[in-house]
Amino acid sequence: MTGRRVWWSVLALVVVGIVVLPLLGGLGGASGQPVRSALVGRAAPALAGPTLDGGSFDLGALRGQVVLVNVWASWCGPCRDELPLIAKTEQRLAPAGLRVVTIDTRDGPVAARSLLAETGATGLTTVLDPDGRLAVSWGAHGVPETFLLDPSGTIQAFHPGPINQEWVRSHVDPLVDAS
Repeated sequence: MTGRRVWWSVLALVVVGIVVLPLLGGLGGASGQPVRSALVGRAAPALAGPTLDGGSFDLGALRGQVVLVNVWASWCGPCRDELPLIAKTEQRLAPAGLRVVTIDTRDGPVAARSLLAETGATGLTTVLDPDGRLAVSWGAHGVPETFLLDPSGTIQAFHPGPINQEWVRSHVDPLVDAS
């Protein structure tokens, strides 16, 4: 094949991929099944580090409680939309035992504080992850991603992308109610 034919062939494959993959449900396949983390059903990875407010955090201190862990970044548009729901969920369910911990990944503290203030989510415990290593250790492939831990520290649910009120009602509320 000539160089020009190769180029057009590659372009055609890319265009077909862009059109066909969304119709098949993305990389998850044609079944429409949600993406599942390999960590669901396993003990949560370690989560410890400095927090946005200048303190330190260790997930082990929350053993015995239901914990929602959310991975986000200030440069992520869907994260901006999701943070108010996460803050409201914590406010509503904290008296029943829910704890929320967020991981601000590949970001800086100034940008993180600014976004939390803009979205009314300043009360969230936020662990800093400037190099992305914490997020990777949790199996996060992007932002936002959310993990739900039962009181024993086992990951019971995972959601790639922004969560919504329906996900909170179907996953978080029942786990908090059962604990």
